[in-house]
Amino acid sequence: MNYFFSKEERDFNASLDAWELLLKMGFHENALYREGNTIRLFCPLHKDQIRRSLVIYTDTNTFKCQFTNCEGHKGGNLLEFYAAYMGCDVSEAMQRILNEGASPAEFVERAERLIIEGRYTDALPLLQKAVRLDSSNPTTRCRLAALYLELGDKENGYREYLAAAELLGMRGDYDGMVQIYGSLMVIRPDDIKVRTELAYLYSRLNREQDAVEQLKWVVDRHIRKGRLREAVDVTKKILDLAPTYPDAHRILGEVFLRQGKTIEAIDELTAAARHYIRENNLRRAKLTIELGLRHVPGDENLKDLKIRVEKALELQAQLGEVKDERELEFEQWLRELKRAVGVEDLEDRAPAAAPRAQQPVPEGAAEPEHQAPPTSLRGTILQGTFGHVAPPPIQEDSTLPKLEPSDPRVDYFRKTLTKYSREELETLRLHLVAMFDEVQKGVREGFCSDFEARVIREFYAAFCTAFDLVSGPSRRHA
Repeated sequence: MNYFFSKEERDFNASLDAWELLLKMGFHENALYREGNTIRLFCPLHKDQIRRSLVIYTDTNTFKCQFTNCEGHKGGNLLEFYAAYMGCDVSEAMQRILNEGASPAEFVERAERLIIEGRYTDALPLLQKAVRLDSSNPTTRCRLAALYLELGDKENGYREYLAAAELLGMRGDYDGMVQIYGSLMVIRPDDIKVRTELAYLYSRLNREQDAVEQLKWVVDRHIRKGRLREAVDVTKKILDLAPTYPDAHRILGEVFLRQGKTIEAIDELTAAARHYIRENNLRRAKLTIELGLRHVPGDENLKDLKIRVEKALELQAQLGEVKDERELEFEQWLRELKRAVGVEDLEDRAPAAAPRAQQPVPEGAAEPEHQAPPTSLRGTILQGTFGHVAPPPIQEDSTLPKLEPSDPRVDYFRKTLTKYSREELETLRLHLVAMFDEVQKGVREGFCSDFEARVIREFYAAFCTAFDLVSGPSRRHA
């Protein structure tokens, strides 16, 4: 080196604790080997990954790389090593060490270079250091989360993504939060906490139907675990978002039946039937009314409503392909039925967050399996209601990475998916498709780095592979 060190710089170099300096520079202590008055490490100057070729002498605070073609082979003091590694001038080294070394951005930049080289373990302490220096930076936390996932640490990856989402929430960046929660959903598709938070987030973005679909899943999980009180609370939140949503009224009615609250249950089932009628979903209205009558056979309101709905279904079944007197009679009867139960026609006022109306089914024809509501309280209380999830367009994606069934991520998802029925698996797949779309949107908008995008794509591919193994070939979408 041709640099002339002042007495102050020489004294400062002599006062340094080499071990503490290395930790401050972002090296993990597991990468360092102390023996006597030496510290050995994999030389970062020529990117040695085979042996600890760089030696730091703690008695003189000097260094030397044993590899002759390395720029560090000529050696020097700790200030020179710091400058070479951090990419700054030797004249800046002392002040930067006094000011806590590199800035968070510099640690992130160095970590990203290591990630590009595939040196994920070496990059980890740098991103950890960047987060410690600037814990309020959601972008850095997302980078660290993705790196944790790449290294197989799902718990820390999950924690960092949650922290990033909370930071974005405090800033009012709800679109960014959706993208992070999309990543969390890909990692943990059945996580109740994530789905609940995502539902509230959708409601803030006026995406009520998306919010309702997430909350429906949460309700089902609570019911399966016997947490009926929590199921009631969440269902009421659905009705806060979509007061005219018939499935929510029906679900709440069924939960009340399980709790022995018959009066409250009949009120909710009656409300559900009224809103099914508003949607022209007469078959579902009839089945809901019949459910109520099985528990309260003498309810005059339900008996009268059943007669009216059955008459409407009878007229509907007689309709021909051309508009004739029978169709006019049916339309008139349906209008009168809606007025009788106190609901407006869909043509007059579309509900704020109602699902698509079910198409009429010819008399004698079987309803689609996913639309058939439960006729008893056996099994999941939401059986059939997930059919209202509006599936996003599905297309075969040939660009997803191909993962072997032995991949740990595939095994993780396979263990998760085996507890679901076929209907639930398909619903879960639709949800994951939607969430992966959110992540891809973030990639297109530059919210995610290429590395983060690849990690999430591999998790999504692991889900698809596990889905294939559990239920047969899936339809992938990216």
